Amino acid sequence: MDIRYIISLLILLSLACTAAALPVLPDEFAGSVTLDGKPAPAGTVITARIDWNERGSTVTTKAGEYGPLDSPGVLAVRATEEDLRRSGSPIITFWVNGHKADQEVAFTGGATRRLDLSAVTGGEDDQVPVASGRNSFAIEGVGITDTDGGQQVVINNRTVLGGITTNETAITLSNVDGWEEVVIFTRERPAGDMQLAGTIESVYARSSPINTGSAWAQVDLEMSRHPGSTAQLDTTIYQNPKTDEQEAFETVVYQMTGKNINSFAYVLNVQKTNVANEGDGGIIRAATIRMAAGPEWVTSMGGVDNVVILRQADDGTTTGLETHCLKERDAAGNYIFEAVSPGGLSAFALVATKAPSSSTGDGSGSGTTPGGGSSKDPGSQLVYDPSAPEVHTGRVSLATSPTGVVLESVTVRTTDEACAVEIREGTTARDADGNPLGEVTTTRIAPADVPAAPPGTTVAIALSCGPAGATFDPPAVLTYALSGEEWAKIDKGATPKVMWYNPETGKWQDVPATVDPATRTVTAEVSHFSIYALAWAVSGTTAPETQDTPTPEQETAGEPGAAFPTWALALVVVLVAALAAFLVMRKK
Repeated sequence: MDIRYIISLLILLSLACTAAALPVLPDEFAGSVTLDGKPAPAGTVITARIDWNERGSTVTTKAGEYGPLDSPGVLAVRATEEDLRRSGSPIITFWVNGHKADQEVAFTGGATRRLDLSAVTGGEDDQVPVASGRNSFAIEGVGITDTDGGQQVVINNRTVLGGITTNETAITLSNVDGWEEVVIFTRERPAGDMQLAGTIESVYARSSPINTGSAWAQVDLEMSRHPGSTAQLDTTIYQNPKTDEQEAFETVVYQMTGKNINSFAYVLNVQKTNVANEGDGGIIRAATIRMAAGPEWVTSMGGVDNVVILRQADDGTTTGLETHCLKERDAAGNYIFEAVSPGGLSAFALVATKAPSSSTGDGSGSGTTPGGGSSKDPGSQLVYDPSAPEVHTGRVSLATSPTGVVLESVTVRTTDEACAVEIREGTTARDADGNPLGEVTTTRIAPADVPAAPPGTTVAIALSCGPAGATFDPPAVLTYALSGEEWAKIDKGATPKVMWYNPETGKWQDVPATVDPATRTVTAEVSHFSIYALAWAVSGTTAPETQDTPTPEQETAGEPGAAFPTWALALVVVLVAALAAFLVMRKK
């Protein structure tokens, strides 16, 4: 063959490979966002997930809108190679302050579009996923057939994407298709070299860990046979149980130990497809559950002796599992708890227990202490007890679960007692980086340091709530207490209002507030921390609108088609150029 043709073909192939190796570009989204039909407040966290795994997030800087496009606030969603391996167009779900939005779209790569989001809070089964994984038994290079002589396995060494070892009665596959290890036990020594074959006696499988960033979980399976290539497990970690799950878990702990649940670390839910537990007529004889938790959580719960793994079967039966803590921690210092589940796979919870409170004002097993402090039901971490929490001045530590759920209501006020912030038990509190919030501060700002107020508005009290950027779901409660002199201003035509200062725009924005004449207080709910001010607006003077007006481009509604992926466009251009070069060379 002419050397020119060979060179042209090599150029064509190299250019094609280079184009195909380009990284997949993110999809970018911007638009309006509502919670319970109302504009979501500034500081709202919007998260995008694929198969429950977080693939992008942003924090809104103005009420009712995220983005806009071509700005740092745009929501960029990046699919991983694993996402695209599972599906060419994986589905993106959106979450608004931990509540699932109604909208879902398919990932395309390189698309830029407006997408208006709407979510509803307060659903009793509104679980927040933290991480997920999928384990399929359709392993590349492994063939399973059923014969009269038993179930046969044939493994092609050349196509298995992982390690393979054998011994007298087993074939071990390592790091294949989401499995850390799969051991196929055979009746006889596996035969063959490039192709291994044998009659299956039983199968053991260990999943790769599902990592939440601060913890992880893993399952081992013991099966009487191979479940076949259509079987798979979908495993999801949630930061909180469903309402009915929580009640069942609390009941079984009290029946087992006489203790209450102090905290849920997380819940592990395993969904089975075309494979079932032995008790349901399936092949899963037993399972070993391995759940890791951070040292801070374990220590705050009183140590490893208070931690237990619970199981809720598919029929709702709830039991406690004999749990032990492994001697060695993982590389991150996490404690590893392990338990055998004789009934197989379903839903599991890692919880900490504590003895119920016996010190009550009326001698009963529940209620409020004589001092007025909170005596919450220890078995109900996520239920708010309206008993007044202890009040702190200036600064207070916040006890939270590893996922940021507040374990005890707190109130922190300024030294002059003019302002106070209350964060209620059950609130999800995170810092600006999305980590569990550990501390809350409140500080009065000197008048000279207060940003200029809008015309017609006078700032009475400015409060710095820290750390800046912290978020709360549901919102924290901010209260201003007015003196008699300040209250008298209302009779003179002044209107009290609460505003927050947006450092991104350099503007003050109004916050809905409630005025209570009986207590002379002004109260507002705040979903994030910044500078907040109690201000007076004089009647007859109209302050300019503090909200930015969306541009016509931002107001454009509709569902535009997905943009042609940039990587695909680059591939087409490169191929066309290479083909043209080939044709030119051929003519010479």
